Amino acid sequence: MYCEKCKKNTATVCMQQLSDGVKKDIYLCNDCSGEVEMFLILENIFHGLFSKIHANSHAKTSTPQPTCDRCGLTLDGLKKDGTMGCAACYRSFFNILEPLLMNTHTAITHEGKFPKRAGASLKRDRQVYKLRTHMQQAVEEEDFGRAAFLRDQIRRLDAQQEYADNEGSDSN
Repeated sequence: MYCEKCKKNTATVCMQQLSDGVKKDIYLCNDCSGEVEMFLILENIFHGLFSKIHANSHAKTSTPQPTCDRCGLTLDGLKKDGTMGCAACYRSFFNILEPLLMNTHTAITHEGKFPKRAGASLKRDRQVYKLRTHMQQAVEEEDFGRAAFLRDQIRRLDAQQEYADNEGSDSN
């Protein structure tokens, strides 16, 4: 059986999708399952958060509502249903979602487990991103000693990645 998303690779994962109260099995390859899995995790997290948006919005403003450029979902539609219309909605409503995520999860990125097939590089990238964020904050606070320390840590991680990349290309 072929993957239902890419229609190229052999399906190795069966995921269940709940749509309008009906469960449907989706058969995916390893590559596509990672993408879909991350989307479903984010969708479940945001579903609970949107009830807070709806509860906290009492007054209407005269300014135009944020709207998704791709699917046309409005902020009222998001508050009503609690689900995104498409992947572009996350960018369109980022200013609204960011404070909610920071309050609820203390982060705006996925901090949980990663699939083994992509874990090492994703963990490294996440660690470098965090270090760069902390380094920028240290520079803004003029704590140059801490900034230099963080810069050196980033360089070590980059050197480890280059070594790993070179090792992988030598075995071909």
